[in-house]
Amino acid sequence: MDQRHADLARALRELGWWRHLSPDDAAAGERAVAEGSHPLGGRATLDEEPGTRYFDVDGETMAEGGVTRVLREMAPALRPHGVDLHVELVSHPEDYVVAINGRRCVVLTPDDWDRRSPWAVATMNPLIVVNELLAEAGAVPRLYTWYPGSNQGEAWLLDPRIVAVIADSGLISADDMPVRPFSAPSLR
Repeated sequence: MDQRHADLARALRELGWWRHLSPDDAAAGERAVAEGSHPLGGRATLDEEPGTRYFDVDGETMAEGGVTRVLREMAPALRPHGVDLHVELVSHPEDYVVAINGRRCVVLTPDDWDRRSPWAVATMNPLIVVNELLAEAGAVPRLYTWYPGSNQGEAWLLDPRIVAVIADSGLISADDMPVRPFSAPSLR
């Protein structure tokens, strides 16, 4: 066993990565990471169900009108962190705009379909607004995405220290790390 995996598992335990699990399941998750499993997948998370710490954010669904439904599915997990999420469709299909807690968020414009990766744009813009709401509420976790803009897209509600510990371990390639939505949302 590579000592770095054991060190990563110990650091994740200390940060509370498995605190929501029973002691036996927490020990199994820690053991899986110590044995080389990815901390955010498979045996390390004990095949966690969507809706607690991670959410399906299929890029095609997001781009084709699904933002309100996807964000509403996230709402119960955000409440304990001080964000009571309210999402309304403002306009669609020309300029696809939603209001997130009263904030106008341009999900997509016709120009995005021509010049950018529309599925990624439609995934990232709303998540940026949700992260702003988490920050304003003084919450620790933020949404991070895995494979944004793809049909396998996921959003994870993570403590940034967890992401930093995983990245700093050097055990996980940058391509297999969740990323925090980072550019300013389109507010045209």
